[in-house]
Amino acid sequence: MFAWCCLALRYQENYSLRPYQDDESLRSYPEEDERSLFDEKFKNMPIQRDMKTLNKSSLMMNFGSFYIPKMGKSNPTGEDAHFTSKDHQTIGLADGKSSWKKEGTDAGEYARQLMNNCLVVLDAKDREIVYPQLILEEAYLNTKVDGSSTACIITLTGESLNVVNVGDSGFMLFRNGIMVYKSSTQQHGFNYPYQLGKSDHCDDPRVAEEFIIGVRAGDWVVAGTNGLFDNMYASEMEVAMKVVGEAGCLEPQVLAQVLADLAFENSLDYTQGISPYSQAALKEGYPIPIKCGGKPDDITVIVAHILPTQGHTLVLGNIENSYSFQPYLPKKSPTVNVMDLIVAKRCKPIKKGMKTLNERSLMMNIGSSYIPKKGKSNPKGEDAHFISKHHQTIGLADGVSSWAKKGIDAGEYARQLMDNCLTILYTKYMEIVYPQLVLQEAYSNTKVKGSSTACIITLTDESLNVVNVGDSGFMLFRKGNMIYKSSTQQHRFNSPYQLGKNSHCDDPSVAEEFIIGVRGGDLVVAGTDGLFDNVFASEMEVIIKQIVGTDQPELLAQILAEQALENSLKTEGVSPYSQAASMEGYRRSGGKPDDITVVVAHILPPNHLL
Repeated sequence: MFAWCCLALRYQENYSLRPYQDDESLRSYPEEDERSLFDEKFKNMPIQRDMKTLNKSSLMMNFGSFYIPKMGKSNPTGEDAHFTSKDHQTIGLADGKSSWKKEGTDAGEYARQLMNNCLVVLDAKDREIVYPQLILEEAYLNTKVDGSSTACIITLTGESLNVVNVGDSGFMLFRNGIMVYKSSTQQHGFNYPYQLGKSDHCDDPRVAEEFIIGVRAGDWVVAGTNGLFDNMYASEMEVAMKVVGEAGCLEPQVLAQVLADLAFENSLDYTQGISPYSQAALKEGYPIPIKCGGKPDDITVIVAHILPTQGHTLVLGNIENSYSFQPYLPKKSPTVNVMDLIVAKRCKPIKKGMKTLNERSLMMNIGSSYIPKKGKSNPKGEDAHFISKHHQTIGLADGVSSWAKKGIDAGEYARQLMDNCLTILYTKYMEIVYPQLVLQEAYSNTKVKGSSTACIITLTDESLNVVNVGDSGFMLFRKGNMIYKSSTQQHRFNSPYQLGKNSHCDDPSVAEEFIIGVRGGDLVVAGTDGLFDNVFASEMEVIIKQIVGTDQPELLAQILAEQALENSLKTEGVSPYSQAASMEGYRRSGGKPDDITVVVAHILPPNHLL
């Protein structure tokens, strides 16, 4: 469950979960005959069938890069390093681990020497095909200084990116302005990435992830260290690319600077809001006030535009060794107007009659409870939900269990869909929330296999603005009596509408959108079908009247969830599920065991929540 970030984060210099304990006697540097093995590898490496030499390639990369060291560091060069080689159509970046500073070691020197050695190896090997994994292995052997770093090397070969990656640096691939791929993160624990180094606690290139991914002309590659990816969502980058394009200056160098500027801006916003870093911290169980907002860090961004070689001139003989940073001068930034446009794009126009958060006469006090179905192999269950008190918005989803028959985690789609909803809320909406637009974009950004129902509810002054797909939904109670229940969308009995990318699934165009008025004192009870299939509205009314006036939505959510669980295990009697089955001609009795999600929102004047 996600809650409103409301306390300031006191930024700490080092987040490493393990202390560095280096011992010179434990180091083992490569001998000459060991390094000679790499010469043999390069000399004997065959050219794969789908790999083309540079002169025969139909595609090329046009690069741009930008680097902002962490403000206030004693080392002005920071701890990141990167290179771009147009000759070899290859880029690389590394992030030195800051914990080495405690031992009096320049934490960025290892990263700089590693990247420099990559360039040396690239230039020394007289071949037109680049093998990133072998480049990294030899550069690692030749790097002798104390320290450690992540590393990512990407080369364009033919119509594919050949990638080797260690740690939490990486890249995203954008096609038609939409993120279509993100490299995975390798880490031993939260904020403790894999890292190359010679100490006993470090890793070597054998742990690297190696893969090939196809690209097309017009694609954009955005590579970066975690200073970028900890502070910017893919959806933010998509907006930036669109706005920079509309401004007529969509060039790799300009986009790299805009993205670095935005990441820097977000990194300093550690008083409220959700970032990729704080969201990851939440998933690992860290309390929100400690890990909310951005994460100040060195920020490296390399942008590569994939272009056809025909009609473009590829100038060879130009290898860039990019270690010196560009000073961050916001007042003199040539992209300041573009930055203003990007910020403006995040804000939707306020519709007539809709009031901003500070102007509202009503607010929601929210609590939730979740009980996964007992006996499932997946302990997380298949439901997911979120709460954003800041945006006065709740959402829930129920993964369709039939995917488990195909070996797919039926809950992963629901979790990613809700995660994407929360991401969009915190990156694009300041005051007014449009649930239908949130769901549409979250659906587009959800890439995993599966499907789920979805319901998003936001309080806008004295109305609930709702979008709903399937058999999740809500009831509205006034003075303890149910006065409204959202309708169920289903193709047939027990086959609800469900969002997904398969041919048998639905998309957000089928969603029911509506607005319903509310008053102070009303109760909203939202849930998945695990609640509504097992508890009648009359049963809820009895429970609500017993605890009315306590203003404890968390307690009420827990009681309702436990009642639903108790009813679901009954094998005799009538339940909402068995009643619906009977109306369709099926014989069912008792409850229906299922995941149970309950979100309760008490509508109150703002002063009651202080």
